[in-house]
Amino acid sequence: MTSIFVRSRSVIATLAVAATIAGIAGCSLGGDSKLPPYTNPSTQVYDTSTRVNIATMTRVDSQLYVSDVTVGTGRTVAYGDSIAVYYSGKLAGGYAFQTLARPTAPLAASLDTLNLIKGWTLGLPGMKVGGTRRLVVGPGNGYGFSIRVDNNGIVIIPSNSVLVFEVEVTRATPKL
Repeated sequence: MTSIFVRSRSVIATLAVAATIAGIAGCSLGGDSKLPPYTNPSTQVYDTSTRVNIATMTRVDSQLYVSDVTVGTGRTVAYGDSIAVYYSGKLAGGYAFQTLARPTAPLAASLDTLNLIKGWTLGLPGMKVGGTRRLVVGPGNGYGFSIRVDNNGIVIIPSNSVLVFEVEVTRATPKL
């Protein structure tokens, strides 16, 4: 009797470990492991603070809409440029998750997918330096099903979120 009990506990422990490993690896034991579809930016209800009217924006693809708030007068931004920007980021519901504004130094980055989300690399080219562009970025061009947390571990961008950015480009220089 004792050996059956020990053997049963061993089998249960082995199954528990296998289920934990499968869960960590993103697998399921016999179930469907497909993720749900990305949230569609065109079907969202936007808080008035985002100033989004999706019907008046230019659709770049199903996960990105853009509109110029202010048209700049400087150089035209191109993919791969070294850029400097000020920006604000909100969720569709209006929660501001990040802002970089004057008098601090602008964010300097290379306009490519190694440094920035795809929504920026597809949404900023074509605008002019000195301009401000509103980007509505679906999760397929943003952070997908991952979450972003602040320094205290608090979730600031939930999984499958639509993001609204206002980006002012202050500098764009060609990649050398």
